[in-house]
Amino acid sequence: MRHARRTDERQRAEPTPFAENGGEARALAVMILCWFEPPAQQVEFTDPQTGKRYRVDFLWRTRDGRIVVVELDGLVKYTDAQMMNGRTLGGVIDDERERSEGFKRAGVDVIVRIRMDDLHDLEGLKQRLARAGAPLRRR
Repeated sequence: MRHARRTDERQRAEPTPFAENGGEARALAVMILCWFEPPAQQVEFTDPQTGKRYRVDFLWRTRDGRIVVVELDGLVKYTDAQMMNGRTLGGVIDDERERSEGFKRAGVDVIVRIRMDDLHDLEGLKQRLARAGAPLRRR
């Protein structure tokens, strides 16, 4: 058991270089700590209707062929003027909604949206991801 703990701690301390920010690195560490298979990160999809390209934060392809995505939503994109890029709050929300629809049109089956606060409730997060179909590692 002691070896397993060291492995989890090492994975937490050495996040993948694909994490775009510290929040994504922490979310990845928490998902691994909760015994989920490490997800792919920053996978790009093209919306077949609009041609727009979008990247997801985390992705699993399940054994039955479904695509499960986790998006870490930071609140700063709704409040920071620079990140809003001249858009109103309503415009940012509409863009986020369109992005989610683009994922679905591109073949994503399930989108789980999480916030940093969710990373403090390991059991709750584990239940949400398991219900969505995220694959667990074998122990």
